Amino acid sequence: NKNCSSTSNVGGLIMKKAIFILSFLFSVSLNAQYYMITFVNVPAENQEEFVNIETEFWAEGKQANIDAGNQLAWGLVRKVGGNPNNSWTHAFINVYESAEKMTSPGIGPSGNLSSSLVTNGTLSSYQADFHWVVKSSIPQSGERLDGQVTVWNFANPKNLSGFINENINLWKPFFESNDTGRISWGVGLKLNPRSNNLSTVMTWDGYSSLAEALNSLDIDPSFNPPRGSKMDEYDPDGWTAQVIVQDIMWLN
Repeated sequence: NKNCSSTSNVGGLIMKKAIFILSFLFSVSLNAQYYMITFVNVPAENQEEFVNIETEFWAEGKQANIDAGNQLAWGLVRKVGGNPNNSWTHAFINVYESAEKMTSPGIGPSGNLSSSLVTNGTLSSYQADFHWVVKSSIPQSGERLDGQVTVWNFANPKNLSGFINENINLWKPFFESNDTGRISWGVGLKLNPRSNNLSTVMTWDGYSSLAEALNSLDIDPSFNPPRGSKMDEYDPDGWTAQVIVQDIMWLN
């Protein structure tokens, strides 16, 4: 009986350990997200047609990929402000649960999509693809709002790990504990391409309206960062760019 009890206890411990490991791996797989941002330039005279094609035709294939589990989300955003003649005007965001899925071909456009629509590259010029991994985030609760905006903050910190760790351990709890007007937040690490001239990290701040985003960019002399912040040391040059983007369409 003692041997039987001992065997049972050992079996129970093994089972509990196995369940813990599986739960841990499952939680990691849920939290690990990769995303690709594709920047394009669309001349003003082509923007209406470009948006119609993307939202009415190409979005169908993206939704099929999401439904099939090939990716988690897809979005089309427009840059607010700037000169459309010398910079990107729109961006696609594709979100995946792994690097493997980010680099795997998914479901193509529907057969109902005419060849003339498939070749909508004539409406826009490709700029670049950038691959990222989410290091931490505060997801938006509830559905995305019509016309909601996000501030993309890019940086090339001197201390990359210090920048990321402080965002996770200081700024994330600060945003969670204080009403800053944000409806979402996150920090991402660029995986490819990398160079000394390009930003290596980005953070994003979601807001319900353009006015909220603009107010957030105003300088507040009375603002104090979280206690213990070393951001001036980690990133002495500050943001390399801050851009407001507005949702055109988001699928998940």
